[in-house]
Amino acid sequence: MTTLEKPDLYRLAEGGRTLELRFARCTACDAPSFPHSPYGCPRCGAPADALREEFRDGRATLLGFVTLHARLAPGIEPPQVVGEAEIAPGLIEEVMLAGDETDFTDGMAIRAIPHEVQREGGAVIACRFAPDPEAAP
Repeated sequence: MTTLEKPDLYRLAEGGRTLELRFARCTACDAPSFPHSPYGCPRCGAPADALREEFRDGRATLLGFVTLHARLAPGIEPPQVVGEAEIAPGLIEEVMLAGDETDFTDGMAIRAIPHEVQREGGAVIACRFAPDPEAAP
């Protein structure tokens, strides 16, 4: 089995077709945070022991996206479509998208999926977001 590129951020969902994102939920203020932080709650400042690990399905809303045509970071080969997505209410993250820019529209439902990539150590499962086939049109 191929290993996860970033197991601290996600895991394979049952069935292996999607990913679940690793969040933290604060027991003091009930706010979710991503990624799970060893430093405590970013919202209220509660200590790390107030955070509880919580896996959530990788559903998100795509807010906007662009296609990168230049290599800006190691491991990101152009062209690559990247976007900003709301992964939970009020939590916006930059995400890498699977597919061509014609596959996406602002405001659409997307979902985290496993995507095999080659790294120096071999193949690993990276997180990419694709249109959510279960979302209502």
